[in-house]
Amino acid sequence: MPRTLQDTDYAALKFCVLLVLIFALQSLTPFDPGYQAGESPSINFLLSFLGHSSGEHLLNNLFFIGVFGTIYEIMTSRETFIYTFLVSAVFANLTAFIFYTDSYIIGASGGAMGVMAALAVYKPRKIGLALGVPVPMYVVLAIYIMINLAGLGVATGTAYEAHLFGLFTGSLIGLWLRDQEEPVKKERVGPGKKKRRKELEDRGVEKARDEKEKELDDDLFENWDERIRAWERKYMMN
Repeated sequence: MPRTLQDTDYAALKFCVLLVLIFALQSLTPFDPGYQAGESPSINFLLSFLGHSSGEHLLNNLFFIGVFGTIYEIMTSRETFIYTFLVSAVFANLTAFIFYTDSYIIGASGGAMGVMAALAVYKPRKIGLALGVPVPMYVVLAIYIMINLAGLGVATGTAYEAHLFGLFTGSLIGLWLRDQEEPVKKERVGPGKKKRRKELEDRGVEKARDEKEKELDDDLFENWDERIRAWERKYMMN
């Protein structure tokens, strides 16, 4: 259920702080959270979600997680945000085994894309940002899908396949969230029920009118002797 900003745990923003701290650790120490199949420790498959290859890489993901992640957390919950990020990131990283078995993977992009896609599918008319322009979330999703499709096969060092896997996974989670919402059930009223309801409404109006008239009658005859004397003093004794 949607909450307010005051009710949120700011998990998305706290996660952004964690990413900044880990990038600082990368920059100041030999710590390397990246993952390369067959060479890196298995734990790095998960740690790679937290590291980044450059400051620009980090800033891009901070934008996606900070903006879309916070909105998503408000619309759902802290647990849903964390679950969506992790599941999307895992499936995005699987591209290392499918497309580039010798590739070195690092970054939160797959999870960030998954969170954005989940929000777009769950609340498509929510206003977001695409390339700095405020647009509905379904437009945001369409734009980033096209950007990543255009990047396929281009040797830029960006894992567009991982981004697309993250987008796909997040979209499925968004669909699941929509299915979990109970639709508002409106009572279907047939002709017979409509007629009966109209009769009850008319009866209620008539009853209210009778009660009002009774109140007026009571007011008219209440203290009637005093009213008569006042009338006599005003009109008969002058």
